[in-house]
Amino acid sequence: MGNPSFMESSVEILTREDIEKLNKELIAPFCPECLTDVGYDLRVGEKIILLTSGEERILSEGKPIILPPQERFAVESLEKIMLSSDMFAFNFTRITLAWKGLTSLGTKVDPLFRDKLYLIFSNDSHRELELKWGDKICNIMFFRYKNPPKRMQPRSRPSGLVIPAFLEPIEEPVDFKEIRTKYGYGIYAVMRYVRPILEEHWKNIRKLERFKNKLIYIIIGIATTVISGLIVWLLTH
Repeated sequence: MGNPSFMESSVEILTREDIEKLNKELIAPFCPECLTDVGYDLRVGEKIILLTSGEERILSEGKPIILPPQERFAVESLEKIMLSSDMFAFNFTRITLAWKGLTSLGTKVDPLFRDKLYLIFSNDSHRELELKWGDKICNIMFFRYKNPPKRMQPRSRPSGLVIPAFLEPIEEPVDFKEIRTKYGYGIYAVMRYVRPILEEHWKNIRKLERFKNKLIYIIIGIATTVISGLIVWLLTH
């Protein structure tokens, strides 16, 4: 277990008053109704990515999205988070949503992060769930520490490349146009780069297989000849 006095002196949790004082320096757009005693409720932004298919949806105000059971998805936060070098944060599932079967992959937000967040969720229930632009989706807690690491590099969210978690099999012959439409540019680019390398690799493997088969036949032929000669020699002597 950690030393409580060390923890108390090294790290502090930002309370409602601390966050309200920082206001738009920390969160933009800032909404006072999203404040909690020791955190802030992040809201659903305009982009949702369905991870089981890689499909990207753009939300507009007032138009909900229906999430099927067992769907995994990423939500872009409405708010931009701007952390200084002496701060970090954690995301947590809101209990009201957890009771409905919506669970999140809690993540750490590093010092100097200054962007919107991608928040990963799963609908673990057996019924459809509805989300709208501006809905409160998770709670973020902010921490401040006294001795920030030196030479810290600014961190950002992942790039726009999203690889679907469960890809459907790619049928032969490969239609690259269909791959780009179905899986997005990231998978398309990887396939275009990797396929020639794999084809060359399998061509070499097939050559080795043919050589191995020929070698086996040669060895069997030599062994048969030697054994036959040995048997003839034994029978004649």
